[in-house]
Amino acid sequence: MTDYLPDNESELLARIAEGDEAAFSQVFHFYYPRLLSFVSRFDQNSGNVDEAIQETFIRVWISRDQLPDIDNFRAWLFTIASREAIALIRKNLLKQKTGQAFLKNRPFPDPATPAELTETGEIKRLVGEAVARMPPARRRIYLMSREEGLKPAEIAARLNLSVSTVKNTLVSALQDIRRFLALHGHMIGPLLAALIFFRGE
Repeated sequence: MTDYLPDNESELLARIAEGDEAAFSQVFHFYYPRLLSFVSRFDQNSGNVDEAIQETFIRVWISRDQLPDIDNFRAWLFTIASREAIALIRKNLLKQKTGQAFLKNRPFPDPATPAELTETGEIKRLVGEAVARMPPARRRIYLMSREEGLKPAEIAARLNLSVSTVKNTLVSALQDIRRFLALHGHMIGPLLAALIFFRGE
């Protein structure tokens, strides 16, 4: 298993920067098994590993406009993954210390496949409900990204915010939605999450 994409990696990253979902899917499927092995060194819990990888690819999608300027995409990607894994470990340790139950340890039905999710209106209804529950500022930024298809830099310019603030807000919005879906028995993968939550109609 080679560690790098073929010679067209730069082309794929440029396409992702323009919002090309097929290119994102190709990069995702190439790096997912490599990240799975890497993140498993930090945590043997498969649920934690999947969550860390999900957060990693969400950050890639949100930061896609920066991809053409990254000299070593693999190193950048694995750095994000390691940070996400460590952050998740710290968060879970804090929950243990405070006696909070892990959401991931609750019994869930078998995860629905992407086809099952997109073929029904339930997922959209739940996402809509989760969005409605967000703080107003977070909801506004999420809708500007999701409904208007604006990039973080464009949202930042409109709202007079820093780009990093917008990106962090979008990540928080995704976390709100994913937790709400989990409460209703839907566990989703990282690729589907990125495309459902941050693509335009």
